[in-house]
Amino acid sequence: MRVVKPPTGAIDLSVVVVVQVNKAHLDRCLEALTHSETSGNFEVIIPLDESLSRMARFEARYPAWHFVRNPGIRSAGQLRSDGIRAARGRLVALTEDRCIPATDWVQRILDAHAATPLAIGGIVDKARPDEPLNWSAYFLDHLHYMPPVARGRTLALSALNASYKLEALHAIADAWRDGFAVNVVNGTLAARGGTVWLSPDIRVYQRHDQELEQALWERYSHGRRISSARGAALPPARRIARALPAPALPFLRIARLLPVLLRKRRRGWQFLAALPGIALLAGAAAWGELLGLTTGRPETRMQERPDPEYDR
Repeated sequence: MRVVKPPTGAIDLSVVVVVQVNKAHLDRCLEALTHSETSGNFEVIIPLDESLSRMARFEARYPAWHFVRNPGIRSAGQLRSDGIRAARGRLVALTEDRCIPATDWVQRILDAHAATPLAIGGIVDKARPDEPLNWSAYFLDHLHYMPPVARGRTLALSALNASYKLEALHAIADAWRDGFAVNVVNGTLAARGGTVWLSPDIRVYQRHDQELEQALWERYSHGRRISSARGAALPPARRIARALPAPALPFLRIARLLPVLLRKRRRGWQFLAALPGIALLAGAAAWGELLGLTTGRPETRMQERPDPEYDR
């Protein structure tokens, strides 16, 4: 393994890596960052939530990176905010453990930000080969950012591959202080006259190794968490009325994916193989949304993150 020394002097880029899956995925992401080919000076920040224990071995393996501990469980948006608050670079980039940045990822971000855009995102390609279930999650979450993508202005960037001028983020801190949502931040920047840009040159590879039970739980709990906030604010009759379309949601999700896939004209066979998994995952999310709306309560149980190599 290449040993990376802590950055000295002015830092060009702070990379915030959010752990969504487990430490095995994080290891793969950080190892890719150690092999970045760049003339810039960058740091890596890993904000940690309470569910990640036994990190001493990890910190010893990556002594140059900054592990930020937070009391209590944090959502992905809150972890991003914590990471940005710790950033020291003039730019900050966001990604997640399920991503493998390309070797030129850091340099491409630095080059792109030499121009005027305040926010620049890139593509989320699929690491191959992979299993149909992992393709299912990819198509549901990242199809819009699968190459080819058009270069130009946008408001939609992926939290797996987005970068910002840090000074611009500090100017709108109220928009992300309690949790960094890419769409909210981008909309706020654009409303103030800032440019949000999408570049096909900036690439990460998504790899999310999942078992079916884990994948279904993830979709269900996320769907329930999102919809419970809406349900809690409604009277019972309105909750039930809002929940009635939930059984149709899996079919609607698939119907919305098809035109995007046809425009891109690639990965059709992988999509067909992944279609049963897409239906199952979308169904789990719909079930979570149904329960969240009708009860007004999120799922409170936590799912264990399987880490056989790191948690012994």
